[in-house]
Amino acid sequence: MTLRRTAVLGLLLVMCGTAMAKGPHPAMSGIMAAADDAAVAGSNPAAMTRFDERVMRVEVYAFIPDNTWEGQLGNGTTFRLKEDDSTVIPSGKIVMPFRDNYWFGFTILGSGFSEDFGESWPGRYFVQDYDLLYISAFPSIATKINDQWSVAASLAITYTSYEQNKAVVNVDDAANDGKLNIDTDGFTTGFALSALYEASDRTRYGFSYRSELDPELDGNANFSDLTPATEAILDAAGLLGANVDVTSRSPQSILAGLYHEFDDTSSVSFDAVWADFSEFQLSEIYVNNNQVTQSDIEYDDIWAFSVGYNRPLTDRTRIGFGFMYVDDMVDDDERSMTLRLDSLWSAGVGIEWQWTDRRVVTVNLNYMQLDDAPVTSPSLGQLGTVTGEYSDRGTIWLNAALSFGTR
Repeated sequence: MTLRRTAVLGLLLVMCGTAMAKGPHPAMSGIMAAADDAAVAGSNPAAMTRFDERVMRVEVYAFIPDNTWEGQLGNGTTFRLKEDDSTVIPSGKIVMPFRDNYWFGFTILGSGFSEDFGESWPGRYFVQDYDLLYISAFPSIATKINDQWSVAASLAITYTSYEQNKAVVNVDDAANDGKLNIDTDGFTTGFALSALYEASDRTRYGFSYRSELDPELDGNANFSDLTPATEAILDAAGLLGANVDVTSRSPQSILAGLYHEFDDTSSVSFDAVWADFSEFQLSEIYVNNNQVTQSDIEYDDIWAFSVGYNRPLTDRTRIGFGFMYVDDMVDDDERSMTLRLDSLWSAGVGIEWQWTDRRVVTVNLNYMQLDDAPVTSPSLGQLGTVTGEYSDRGTIWLNAALSFGTR
């Protein structure tokens, strides 16, 4: 369930799920106020009060990148990395009334960062590959204050795992690298507050606040393929069999959206997200309580926007169009080799089909383009620095959903 970097930014507007209401909303438009199926359990739980019976939604995301990163060493050696691994992410949501004026919702979803640089790349002594995974369960309770206002409180229960591999220089056999594997995991909790204001039967406004998550992960450092001399040095330093702690931080965020339906049942939606990305922290690693890596990159806060339009094609079919933009979250001179993020835009088209009176199928096709993300690494000793950028960075991402139940 982990995502590559290209998928991560596409999910900034889906931190809590998506909403495809009264037609498809590609490119993550309509996630806050378009509230006509169980997707609201993740996007805006306050909108669960719009349902009189239990509704469910199962969906899957598929990300298909076609990225090329080109770089060179300080000594002039050039190299080229191709990224084309697909990622598939399932998700499930349910909403149900459980007593007078109270509704319960539940969402489960995953997100993360993952990258494999390969065994021969020059920066392998910093990092060879890593895998940061979040899996969140999201229970919520909602209630109506009056005919216009609904509110909800949610608990985010998140499991996080972090694994990193890197090469280790064997002091008496420089031709053959040793290996270090760091494998940690742990649980953390956060919360969310959301609201829905129904100005009329056709116009709604949605709001949500998400707290930051600060998981503290415990695990072990495992060395392999060491020569006797290297093993003796690491043992004397207390690194063999050491306990490892990893800290990371996911930023708090505020989401707001507008949904309006016209007389012909076509509709428009607009969403905006602010994420406190200046407080983001990928990972800091401590071995036997001594810090060995420090995240000192200065990230910038993120603003993201999406707009969508959909209309009926037939009595049972609707078509939708969407566009999304996410601004840059790190300056070029602050970007790291580990997380080469940049601004992005995405556009898409979607189809919704009313399969039966109680089943709806939605399919969205989107194209996402990220900027080139130029980066310069710290010095690798005699090899010099590694510099590079993306020459091609596009991703196709698909979303398919089956919704059960009606309003």
